Amino acid sequence: MTIISYAVIALSLITIMTVLITTVTNNSGFDNIALAQTQGINNTAANSSTAVSNIDTLRAKGQISSLASDVLAGRPSANSSEMWVIGGDWEFGVAKGNLTNLAVDIIMSQIDGKAPHHHTIESLKNVTGADRSQRIALTNGNYTDFKGIADITTNGEIKWKDVPITVHLANGNIINFNIDSSKTEDHFKGLPVFGTVESIIDQNGRELLKTIKVK
Repeated sequence: MTIISYAVIALSLITIMTVLITTVTNNSGFDNIALAQTQGINNTAANSSTAVSNIDTLRAKGQISSLASDVLAGRPSANSSEMWVIGGDWEFGVAKGNLTNLAVDIIMSQIDGKAPHHHTIESLKNVTGADRSQRIALTNGNYTDFKGIADITTNGEIKWKDVPITVHLANGNIINFNIDSSKTEDHFKGLPVFGTVESIIDQNGRELLKTIKVK
């Protein structure tokens, strides 16, 4: 594949991700999304998830699928086609409103496949609900968020210590990890790491997500 082809792909991905990031971060951002969810404003009947109310014991997992670049972050770049592709998987558990585990595995490489490397986020500490509540719960519309600090490894060795991280799960479909850029040498370009949700299971083993059938 030629450099021009990579540039075309990169610009196409930039357009898609810019729309996504603008949608979820512009003006009101996730704080207002959280408020809307907890007040039951959103119409959950159209969502792919089953509406729930204040479930404080659950297990959730899914995949990482994201991009990072200066252009996406709206910053000047010497190379507008430079982009990082971010994949991997994640999972977390909550018991009686307390986070019991968080594990995030990230594979990251440039769009041409160069400079691949691996990150992990584990053992989130000093965890609270992102709205300053001590309790973490899945509210109506399958929304939750929480924050804490964690060490982040690169290729098996701790690279950054005590990094503030906020996790948002929205509508049972999308998750994002807001990682403090000032504590990670701006490695993720100041952008959230996005992912999709594969499963949310409550304390009774009930799957809260409906399977989306592709015709």
